[in-house]
Amino acid sequence: MIREVCSYDDRVDFRSTEGDGLNFGVTSIQDDWFMDVTITEEWVKPETSNNSVALRITGVSNNKDEEAYVSVYTYVSISGDQSTETLTCDSKTISGHSNDYGDFELVVKSQNQEPIALSYLGLNSSHPYEVSSTISENMGRYKHAWQLPNKTIGAVSETNVGIIEKVFQTPFTLTVYLQSPSEPIPESFDSDDQKEKYQNDFDQKFATKFPNVAPENTDFAKNVLNTLLNGLSYFSGERIIKYPNGTVQTFANSELFSFIPNKVYFPRPFFWDEGFHDMIIHRWDPELFKKIINSWFDIQVTDGEWSGWIAREQIIGKEAQSRCPEWAWTGIVGTMNPPVFYITLEQFITENPDEITFLKEIYPKLQMTYNFYFEHCHIKSDKYSFKWPGRTYGADFGGTLDSGLDDYPRYHLEVDTEIDIDLQAWMASCSLIMKKFASLVGDTTNEALYQSNYEKTTNILFTKNWNDEKSLYQDYIEPGLFSDHTGYLNLFTLLLKLEPIDNGNNDRVNAILDLLTKENSILSEIGGIRSLSVDDSGFVISGNYWCGAIWINLNYLALSGLKYYEPYYPKAQTIRENLENILITNMKKEYEKESGGIFEIYLPYDGEGYSNLPFAGWSTLILLIMAQIY
Repeated sequence: MIREVCSYDDRVDFRSTEGDGLNFGVTSIQDDWFMDVTITEEWVKPETSNNSVALRITGVSNNKDEEAYVSVYTYVSISGDQSTETLTCDSKTISGHSNDYGDFELVVKSQNQEPIALSYLGLNSSHPYEVSSTISENMGRYKHAWQLPNKTIGAVSETNVGIIEKVFQTPFTLTVYLQSPSEPIPESFDSDDQKEKYQNDFDQKFATKFPNVAPENTDFAKNVLNTLLNGLSYFSGERIIKYPNGTVQTFANSELFSFIPNKVYFPRPFFWDEGFHDMIIHRWDPELFKKIINSWFDIQVTDGEWSGWIAREQIIGKEAQSRCPEWAWTGIVGTMNPPVFYITLEQFITENPDEITFLKEIYPKLQMTYNFYFEHCHIKSDKYSFKWPGRTYGADFGGTLDSGLDDYPRYHLEVDTEIDIDLQAWMASCSLIMKKFASLVGDTTNEALYQSNYEKTTNILFTKNWNDEKSLYQDYIEPGLFSDHTGYLNLFTLLLKLEPIDNGNNDRVNAILDLLTKENSILSEIGGIRSLSVDDSGFVISGNYWCGAIWINLNYLALSGLKYYEPYYPKAQTIRENLENILITNMKKEYEKESGGIFEIYLPYDGEGYSNLPFAGWSTLILLIMAQIY
């Protein structure tokens, strides 16, 4: 059975091997443990047929001496208004009508052999997104195999799940067409020819967009890109948020178009992850990027005290809810992650200066979200000093989920005077970006406001968050007291390019560069910049997450910062070139070791890939590193 849910529990290995996310794709499913088969899925959209998709499924045994028997279930489920959305089903075709798609039919054809057995099932399900359980509940022992009952259960007019089962002996090939009955895919359609054309288009576009990728890294880089593109997802349905006063609000018809980091543990969109994903996407497909960015800012709160707030993770619709514990369904208003989207948008507008019309359209929404941060994240005594709310994890080393750095050690107590270096830097960076945007759209009044905000936030950053005794940026707690840890937080003014250049004479920049070359500290010569120094008291104290692991998104920001300062600080260029080589060499080695795949994190001692393979999230920024695009 080809599962509709990705899981590590069944020991099935899966990889996206080709594709552009929109027109074609290839996925390999390797089952070495249970069935000992390899299944390959190839899908392609015919250019001549609107809203049609052709899918080819092939299965081969991994054991040359023994063929396997495989049941393939092809299904359609709908979950809309049953008075207007219907399905009918037999052993060859599932037909129906959807409010979004119109009339459609799913046609299942065998290519190189007839199935040993075939059957079907139609029924009304209260959970149409959980087809595996529906199949399990309705299978029975028939003449040839465990099969579906070959009938529609209940009223045909209420059917919302249709399933066709075909049992094959390997090797086999199965073709599935999703099409409009009035515009079917022609019998003459050749999916190989169409796929080859799309692949050639992809290769030419890749060479144009990323010309600096070394030839020996091209295959790796292309796979990284299609891994990201294969995570493009559309979510619709119920979205729930809860206000600090306890009021719960449900939005029945929310929509979101976004990438996801991983199909097993993170099959949903995340606010700050998406900002990093789109650093690639705005360069690859500007129109797709604009649709995604509009989709995200369309779900912000638009009125009242919490105007501009966007939940840090989005669980939209019953299917997405089924993949998470119930307590996680509700977005807690006021909790939020770093505003990376502003950096991504600045990159896009800088590289596409003709997109002012788009900027003008989204600018009011950018203002609302910026204002949310500025009004809700400052400390009580100073509106230009910022801290993340709350603490998580242990009493000795507090962490902050809102910061996105989760278990990265903070001061063990939450103090009213605390100024968190990363959030202070984010707000300074956003103020400067909003000042640029205001200038471009002709908003002179707010341009002056944003400039003032920038000056005041950076002044606090440079005077309060800088620890003269340690020559490091740190979380400020109170006069004479800092949160004394060495890691990513010390780099933030470099990451966000906030330090004055000063013709190479800025002592703070030189101190940061010294930290990046210090032995046995935050730089691993094998894997990249560690989240926490090996000599820090909090190193891996809560595991290999933000307490030591190497994260590619912040390594990318570090490279971008080094590139910015290197015309005036030659040491920055040396560090950048060395770090690029470290990251590319290690990630490619781990990719080849795992037969194609990148990880969420890389371990701080040996650079070994760890967690959530295959990862389709911000680790894909290695593509921009290989292309030297910052």
